[in-house]
Amino acid sequence: MPAAAQEEAEHEALRQLRAAYEAAIRDSKPEALAPMLHPDFHAVMVTGRAVNSLADLKQYWTDIHALIGPGGKYTTTLNPERSVIVGDLALARGTSDDVVVTSGGTEFKFTTLWTAVLQKQDGRWMLRQAQGSVDPVDNIFVRTFTRRALMFTAAVAGVIGLVLGASIVGLLMRRRRAA
Repeated sequence: MPAAAQEEAEHEALRQLRAAYEAAIRDSKPEALAPMLHPDFHAVMVTGRAVNSLADLKQYWTDIHALIGPGGKYTTTLNPERSVIVGDLALARGTSDDVVVTSGGTEFKFTTLWTAVLQKQDGRWMLRQAQGSVDPVDNIFVRTFTRRALMFTAAVAGVIGLVLGASIVGLLMRRRRAA
């Protein structure tokens, strides 16, 4: 097979991993990733949490779904750039369009930046290392929870202001009657 055709075949094999990853996330089946994970697999998830095995990945998924709530959903669409293949290593990077819908129906849409190192072993590409990240300061989660905290603080301040205002008015009225 000519070199260009061989390289394109390798890229096609990597694209198949992308589809399998998206399906595992969509179907909430992290165990479906097992055949894709290199024995020395390591990843840093978008939350900053490290995972080093399928068991770690499954626990991470369980913990994330506890946050999302029963009936909640998480989907991702990977937007990879063309990988760089050097021998039995592939360097991949790109973005993903992620959507989380909580059990309460709140929808969070965000973009993740990711990088991955894949290694060919026994004729198959396997995920050896990966990292995903979102802007830790300006993202939909920070904005949403900051807005909720501000609204709660404003409501509490409003109630305190009304109570204090009513107390002061009452005190002034009692003083006026006494005079």
